[in-house]
Amino acid sequence: MPAPLPSSDFYAHHSPFGAFASFTVGRHGRKGGFGLELGGPAQQDVYVALARPGEGVRALPFYAGAQTGGAEAYTGEAAAQASPPPMAWRAFGPEEIERRMGWASDTWTAGDLTFRLLTPFEPLAELETLGDNELRRHLVPAILAEIVVDNRDSSVEAFAFFGVGADDPLRPLSDTGDGSLRGMACETRWGFAVLATEGDGDAATVREAQSWQIVEAVARASSDREPPLHRLANRGGVLLRAAPGERRAFTLALGFHRSGVVTSGLAASYLYAHLFPDLESVLHAALEQAEALKAVAQVRDAELDAAPLNDERKFLLAHATRSYHGATMLLHDDREVLPRVPFAASTSVEQGSRRNRPLWVVNEGEYRMMNTFDLTVDHAFWELRFHPWALRSALDLFVARYSYTDEVQDATAPDRPRFPGGISFTHDMGVANQFSPPGYSSYERADLDGCFSYMTQEQLCNWCLCAALYGLPGTGGHSGDRVWLAAREQTLRDCLESLLRRDGAEGERDGIMSLDAARCGSGQEITTYDSLDASLGQARANGYVAVKTWAAYLALSRCFLALDDDARAAEAEAQAALAARSVAAHWDEENQCFPAVFESGNSGNDSRIIPAIEGLVFPYLLGDGEAVSPDGPYGEMVRLLRRHLETVLVPGVCVDPVSGGFKLSSSSDNTWASKIFLCQFVAERILGVALSPDYDAAHARWQRNGNCRDFAFVDQIRSSDGHDLGSRYYPRGVTAVLWLTP
Repeated sequence: MPAPLPSSDFYAHHSPFGAFASFTVGRHGRKGGFGLELGGPAQQDVYVALARPGEGVRALPFYAGAQTGGAEAYTGEAAAQASPPPMAWRAFGPEEIERRMGWASDTWTAGDLTFRLLTPFEPLAELETLGDNELRRHLVPAILAEIVVDNRDSSVEAFAFFGVGADDPLRPLSDTGDGSLRGMACETRWGFAVLATEGDGDAATVREAQSWQIVEAVARASSDREPPLHRLANRGGVLLRAAPGERRAFTLALGFHRSGVVTSGLAASYLYAHLFPDLESVLHAALEQAEALKAVAQVRDAELDAAPLNDERKFLLAHATRSYHGATMLLHDDREVLPRVPFAASTSVEQGSRRNRPLWVVNEGEYRMMNTFDLTVDHAFWELRFHPWALRSALDLFVARYSYTDEVQDATAPDRPRFPGGISFTHDMGVANQFSPPGYSSYERADLDGCFSYMTQEQLCNWCLCAALYGLPGTGGHSGDRVWLAAREQTLRDCLESLLRRDGAEGERDGIMSLDAARCGSGQEITTYDSLDASLGQARANGYVAVKTWAAYLALSRCFLALDDDARAAEAEAQAALAARSVAAHWDEENQCFPAVFESGNSGNDSRIIPAIEGLVFPYLLGDGEAVSPDGPYGEMVRLLRRHLETVLVPGVCVDPVSGGFKLSSSSDNTWASKIFLCQFVAERILGVALSPDYDAAHARWQRNGNCRDFAFVDQIRSSDGHDLGSRYYPRGVTAVLWLTP
């Protein structure tokens, strides 16, 4: 069982797979609720309460307290209010609430009330090998809620209440369908339901209530009193009765639905909409298979419970997992834009199954950029474990629509001479459900030196690394995809040629990026760490990018070996060796570290960074232990990177002296949780550097305390106090799954 959390007062996503939807809840005294395609928490009062006649109501504090109003919009004056009964409604205080977060469960216990949200997930095979019935089980756009009322010590009946206060009028679900559902919905977009048969046919056990004065209605709940059902009202829910002396558990489905084409630029619909015609069918399906879904959630919880991680790491992984799922969008490629490469898996499907054309998108949290490539490369660790086809989908769409060929230029020369370049890939595929034009992202612009410039070298490396991780067998159990790799052989060749040209002219190369993309105009290329200073912002001669480029050359070499192209494999390997020697040549013996930027006179030359070690993760995951061994062919660089880490990982350099957490750069307080997790894995597993659990405690406090708790998982954080600096509601924290690597 997960350990109780030190604080229960923080938001978390609770999301179905691939629906870009979230039931976000957890902040005390703050609104949340159902959000579809949002970049932050919804703004609904969420009511989870327990009422007993004569004893008032106790509720979890998921509402803002604005309980009146509504009728005056129709009458011109506020409706007359009956005097509420004594102790009408009191929120549980923080000291009364225990919260436990598992990998697929989030549970609050207060008094005689338990509220649990279940977000089951599991490995998902190639979608085209699954028939519709199996797909409906995996892709139902709903989560489950359990409400337990412990009324064993009471001589009076008790009522649990689950409901929301929304902006728009709600509709009772008993008005539609066959009458088997009780609950509320907002139009056809989202809703929640419990089976009417939960009450074994007793009409008083499961009842709907809808009123502008919903707080009063709940406080007056009784078997003898029919709840109000005012269909103009925007507040409503279900009353769930437990008899005197009874402990009663109820299961609810919380579902979402959006039909039709949902994207522009590239027409696509939600794949689930081809399986579920409407919201009611979603809620029915979730409730009908509730026991199977609960079993999946239990398996995930047990898996994380058994993992050899401390409690703070278990929390960080569980919290990040929710925000990743909340950002996922599994679409149906309505116009067949995505190329279809054959794969080796079985293609047997149920008789009569329709042909599905999955198109995968992960939205970039609050920014809502689609398939941001420098997130895709970090999500790869998760996707290879649970659904490798998603990574392939993104790679194929980058080739088909979001690749381009450019020239390169010497940005250090006044006249910026240009030279032949090669293929690369865009930063993203669009924003806010709007696919950008072929060859262009929504983010990148010319003539800039910082944010919003081009990330050409980094995205080129990212495609190489992701292609190798997907196409080749690795340490995480992924068996690779030799057929796909062969289909992408020309792209791999183009990538090698492009990397070579960005290094400079033949005979002048050092294995490290020397030339910027011509698309930058008068600006320069940047890295994924776009909002940091020169230590991690500039791509050219950057230590982080240099080691990542070394890893990309190695990845290409391994791919060419698998394709029996020994000549190109040797060429890529030679470039990797050149890159490693060049990195090692920039070692600062006096200070026992590498400069962040290798260019002398650059402001980043005096900075120290942790992510210099990041690129080591890729050959390790490809099973190339020799490449990251201190005694291997690149041993000098590996040994120096270890010494570098030991030098910088001290308070005042790359450990914040106030919070005790990681600072990715010595010269910036803006630190990124997802990259910290990745670098912790490299430090411990590859470099053999023991890390104190105090770091994990600091990183967990950042997520649960201060401003970060307002936005579910937050990636960009001020290292001193955990204040959120950006990348809110963010998916990339699933780099923490690396901690589970065998």
